[in-house]
Amino acid sequence: MGYLAWSQDPALGLFAVLPLWLIYEGLRLWLAPHDRNGAEALLLQEIDRLGWHGLLALRVSFAVLLFLAARSLVRRDVPWLRVAAVLALEGTVYGLLLGPIAAAMTSSAVRMLDLGAPLVGGGPLVRDLVGSLGAGIFEELVFRLGLMSVLVWIGVRFLSVPKWVIGSLAVIGSALVFSWFHHLCGEPFDQTRFVFRTMAGILLGLLMWQRGYGVCVYTHTFYDVHYYLTQSA
Repeated sequence: MGYLAWSQDPALGLFAVLPLWLIYEGLRLWLAPHDRNGAEALLLQEIDRLGWHGLLALRVSFAVLLFLAARSLVRRDVPWLRVAAVLALEGTVYGLLLGPIAAAMTSSAVRMLDLGAPLVGGGPLVRDLVGSLGAGIFEELVFRLGLMSVLVWIGVRFLSVPKWVIGSLAVIGSALVFSWFHHLCGEPFDQTRFVFRTMAGILLGLLMWQRGYGVCVYTHTFYDVHYYLTQSA
């Protein structure tokens, strides 16, 4: 097997994202302890409904998942460290390209809708940069890995249509929900922003199917980091 196959491996994707996750948790607790990404807050809110048993079950399940993933990588002699490093670099490159490509797609869509409102920046730089890490991890976990998979499962299980149709609908549907979720979290609705995020969500959905969760997380994260750094310059 080569890099392209290894980088799509779920066990390797988990270990590739783990350092980013730990950095996010450390920086969030240090610099912005009261701020959480919207998708992360939604996830924790649902877990809190189960009480301490739910949190304990989550931690135990995550520990078991890490153990099984590590054992799988060792058993198959996967060069996970080298692959994870290249995976992070690949995601970084995609993150730098995501904005211009999505912007070009947005421009065409906005012209069709006869819109022209510009995108505006967000809050303080430190909180935005920390939030970028959480956005990459949790929004891809909820909207791409989670929602897309559920939509495909429902389509395959209950609808008799070609798989590529189900996949296309899952990509578009999850992108629309992903975009709308930002406004449900309190951001005033702006049609241009909504279209932009939908286009970015479609690109990330396609990337998820072709390259896996790990690459998708790094792409999303470093797009956000690049966006905030250039907006603040």
